[in-house]
Amino acid sequence: MANIDFLGYDGLQTKDYNTLLTEIQEFLQENYSPNGEEISFASNTPDGQFTEILSNIGATIRELLASVYNATDPSKCDSTQQDTKYQLNYLTRKGGSWTLQNIDITADKTVTLQGLDGSFNEENASAFTVSDDSGNNWYLVDTTTILAGTTSLEFRAQKQGPVNPTIGTITNMVTIVGGVISVINSQGYTSLGAEAESDYDFRIRRERSVGNTSGNNADSILGNIISLQGVTQCNVWDNDTNSTDSTGTEAHTLWVIVDGGANDDIAEIIYANKGGQGTRGSVVIPLTTLAGQTINIRFDRPNIKALYIKFDIQLISDITLLDNDNIKEYIANNLTYLIGENAETSKVTQVCANALAVDGGDGYALNVEISAGGTATASIVATGITAADVISSTFQDVIGDIAGSYEFEYTSNGWEYDGNIVQINNYGISYTGNPDEGDKIIIDYTAGAWTDYIPSVSIQDEFVINKNRIYITVIE
Repeated sequence: MANIDFLGYDGLQTKDYNTLLTEIQEFLQENYSPNGEEISFASNTPDGQFTEILSNIGATIRELLASVYNATDPSKCDSTQQDTKYQLNYLTRKGGSWTLQNIDITADKTVTLQGLDGSFNEENASAFTVSDDSGNNWYLVDTTTILAGTTSLEFRAQKQGPVNPTIGTITNMVTIVGGVISVINSQGYTSLGAEAESDYDFRIRRERSVGNTSGNNADSILGNIISLQGVTQCNVWDNDTNSTDSTGTEAHTLWVIVDGGANDDIAEIIYANKGGQGTRGSVVIPLTTLAGQTINIRFDRPNIKALYIKFDIQLISDITLLDNDNIKEYIANNLTYLIGENAETSKVTQVCANALAVDGGDGYALNVEISAGGTATASIVATGITAADVISSTFQDVIGDIAGSYEFEYTSNGWEYDGNIVQINNYGISYTGNPDEGDKIIIDYTAGAWTDYIPSVSIQDEFVINKNRIYITVIE
């Protein structure tokens, strides 16, 4: 906040509470204690309480004035003001979406299971329902008749937002149907839900959307794609030179990178706006022109890069006010990076501070560092399996950033780690062949390097964080 009240290029700047409190107390000290006697402005004194009340009133009025003024500027307004003003640009706030998850249903006879059908968009609906170990309900999407045996069907989370169940934890039947023996999610989600569009994301999308009617091909493509349902981010790179550029994009070629959205919708926008330029990407959508010619439209999806965070929380009050899980949840939901954006700790520090203000009681974040993660490699000692591999980020998400050698052994009850039977794919481990009892997979993990800056190697890279990638140490 400003130390003075003024209207400038950046809008209305107003004094904050602390500035007002200092000014009021200095004024009273100067005018009501001419002999220099110190006035006590402690919070438990009448003078202290009086000045705090005046400062709070002054700050509240200024915040209201700033809010009213900013409401006239589309780039500064928020909340319901955005919903109203952005309609002038034919934009509405994107609602939340649901996580979709395939679940294996095992039955001993032919049964018909009721789905959501036309009630897909209702939060509290009537359908065959199961739940996971965390208490999240899952609705069957379409009414389906299944035969005896195991059938994989699509379910929708009851609540909107990113509901990410651990494999093997959706095992509870809320709706009891005769003939259905068991349910289980043997694989990860097919589509992760999202929260309703935040004020920040809505503002960014509106700023980009003004390029919709641009005469520039890249801006038009960006503006139109970012307005599609389900699209969260888009990056458009235009190489208008006569040679391949530093990104590997060929001459006179557009490289479009999109997070979310339907392939066909994206391809049609690129085709309608690309002019005579070529397109680049691993997603290839054939479109037929009015003349009957088939043209392949190419684009890419982001190259997802895991990002890890660690920081200390310095407490200045009761530790019981601290909720680490909520702090991690807040950071995971609010720390986002644009496609091609570098990762650095100043952005992380701000989100951590906001998380502490919401769920951390009285404390502040120190020693914030980031990491691209460690490296895991797999080896085997086996007669049945022939090879093994491991996804480093998935392994670190479960184990943590702890260097060492981790041994998984196949027993008569399945794969065992640290004395417990585990689902080996939850650790990012895969193998070929058929395991024999006594077969071992050894994972050697090297801890990641921690720093305050990680560059994006490619404009296609997107840094992504989740709760399991946040490490917190509390300092009392």
